[in-house]
Amino acid sequence: MMVAMVPFQVVRPAPVRLARVALVAGAFVFAAACAPRAALPLLPSTGTAALTVVAGAAPSQALFTAQEGMASWYGPGFAGRTTSNGEVFDPGQLTAAHRTLPFGTRVRVTSLETGSSVEVRINDRGPFKAGRIIDLSRAAADRIGMLGSGVARVRVEVVSGTPSATRLGTMADLRGFEVRSALHAPGQLLVLRSDRADDPVMVRVVDGAVPLEAQADLMVPDHLLAALGPVVDVSFD
Repeated sequence: MMVAMVPFQVVRPAPVRLARVALVAGAFVFAAACAPRAALPLLPSTGTAALTVVAGAAPSQALFTAQEGMASWYGPGFAGRTTSNGEVFDPGQLTAAHRTLPFGTRVRVTSLETGSSVEVRINDRGPFKAGRIIDLSRAAADRIGMLGSGVARVRVEVVSGTPSATRLGTMADLRGFEVRSALHAPGQLLVLRSDRADDPVMVRVVDGAVPLEAQADLMVPDHLLAALGPVVDVSFD
């Protein structure tokens, strides 16, 4: 989702209010084509995968809520390659490949063998081997204890179905409108929107280092997390 960038100034009202973006010579244009958070298409069954759908929904309108099947993880030879959504694959990030879920969708993957879970963001397509439903990064596979076996039976549950949704975390060393982003380069300006905030908020990426344990794509100061909530839509020029 892209926005047209125009000259702007940041208006800082009283400390109790979230700073808003004031437009000087135009307006940010936001696309309105984001899919509803709870409306993802039914996924085709693959191998031993099982699907759970919303009760009462017609077959052609069934909503995907959970999927069980075999997971695998990327080998070291994929590091640095370009994923299907154009990112450079980093085995240290909590990401995954899925055949049909929209890019940016966040899912919780739980090993049915160890009981361990990890939340990942879909940024690639695959796996393409029969009987497998998701391909995890090395970091994600390590979280659920499947590095040694290479494959594991898992349950995949959608956490956020909005393709442009970005999960926020917080860091004490960030101030004002500084953010750390696993997806955007330092110096880039981002516009954040959420259901909690009346107006969009402009922030600046100051670092690309996001701790793995944060399970987030964007780290923000405490006051922004409190005002925006844990999930935002991100636009940029």
